Amino acid sequence: MNTPAGLACAAYAFALALTLCFGGVPVRARAADSAPVVITAQQVALYADRGILLAQGGVSVHGAGLQLTATRVAYDLRANRLTAAGDVTVRSGAAPGNVAGYVYDFAAKNGRVDPNAAVPQLSTADASAVGQQVELRPGGSIVFTNAQVLTGSTLIPVASYAYTIPPPSAKDFGYSPVPSAALEWAVPVGVSRNDYTFARARFDRYNGGLGTGLEEHYARTGRGYVALGATLDMNGARFDMAAYERINDSLSQSLTSTYLFGTHTWRYALSSTGKYGFASLSSTQYNASRSDDFFLAGNQHPIGKVASFHLQADLGHDVHPSDRDVADDLRLTPGVHIDTAAVHIRNASITASGDVGESIYSYGRGTLSSGASLWATLPQSSRLLWTAGASFSHNAPPFPSSTRTYTLGATWRAGDRFNLVSSIAYNHDYGQSPGNGRPEFVAAFDVRVRRKNGTGIEVGTLLPFGHVGNMNKQAVLNFRFFK
Repeated sequence: MNTPAGLACAAYAFALALTLCFGGVPVRARAADSAPVVITAQQVALYADRGILLAQGGVSVHGAGLQLTATRVAYDLRANRLTAAGDVTVRSGAAPGNVAGYVYDFAAKNGRVDPNAAVPQLSTADASAVGQQVELRPGGSIVFTNAQVLTGSTLIPVASYAYTIPPPSAKDFGYSPVPSAALEWAVPVGVSRNDYTFARARFDRYNGGLGTGLEEHYARTGRGYVALGATLDMNGARFDMAAYERINDSLSQSLTSTYLFGTHTWRYALSSTGKYGFASLSSTQYNASRSDDFFLAGNQHPIGKVASFHLQADLGHDVHPSDRDVADDLRLTPGVHIDTAAVHIRNASITASGDVGESIYSYGRGTLSSGASLWATLPQSSRLLWTAGASFSHNAPPFPSSTRTYTLGATWRAGDRFNLVSSIAYNHDYGQSPGNGRPEFVAAFDVRVRRKNGTGIEVGTLLPFGHVGNMNKQAVLNFRFFK
């Protein structure tokens, strides 16, 4: 049973046994009884610091009396408002049909056409969580399935991730910078107006086995926070930090860092969002290597009724002492991103996107990079939703690489008390080999059962399998109680 699937099953059985005996840590949501909204897209990203959820590429929104598709969608957590822009098709409400933009207020339960509706462009590097599907309970919570979640300065895979939406007047105390374990038990240590501290006992076969930890969150105002975490397990000690400040409505800065034996990383970013687009100045270090980047992305521009595009550019400086020939270099990467309009076949919608760029290095080399993706959603009924996607990327010599990913997913909602999300992905990359690269296959599922009083349990897992790829530390198990 010494396989990722077997170890995950063993961890699940152990966690479930302890859960039945001792219970678990509840997750509270302010609006647990609100009607859920399922959002699927090529990419769904949560920017908890900014209080915004962004979906990009073939976005589909279903639930709470709202059904629409769009190229880009933004949900404002504090205003409880959803904005759709780019090739918007509304299938419900007072004004169904194709519109230039649409705004829906969940509190008032009404929507309106807005030709000037705009969705900001943000960098995925600043996101708290990234996935392809979320269940949104407006004003209450956001649940990701099969996602990447920021821990320290790195996005790591999780089977399910829940974010409770704070009240509009609440302070933001930040996310947990510590990687989650299969089983965790949190114990409050101290709570005050500006901070809270808790200790935790944890067990995870893939994160050092048994361990303990202490975490402190501090926020004096509603404009920023500092979160510190210390974890001790069988592999040694780990220290994590996350800090954020909203300087004004368009400018913010963040700092994340991680230290453990043999590895230290940090990232600082100063980001701006305005009427001309998005810009960020960042510096990222991993041990002795460092990358400094100045990234610019403009606003979307239509190409008739068939597509839209935006221009982007990255000016970077890389330091890599291990390369004796080129210890550091400058690079410039201009590029363009294109989103096609949706093709509707009955209830199904199909979209595509593409990226083309050229990286030019100061030592005389150039690398052409390109990428393309397809995304389709098919709501077979009010309870069953199918999704499918394919993505391709390629880097030309002197740094050749290629990736291909194919995914197929299904969401079955039997009612308010039961929800199942499952998917399978096939990864085929240049450079894959036994023990190296992404796992060939990854199966995922997340099942959530809720009682009449709103309490329930959620269990999710990611299981890698196949003949090539790195299977070590890739299986993931998450479970939680909520009420």
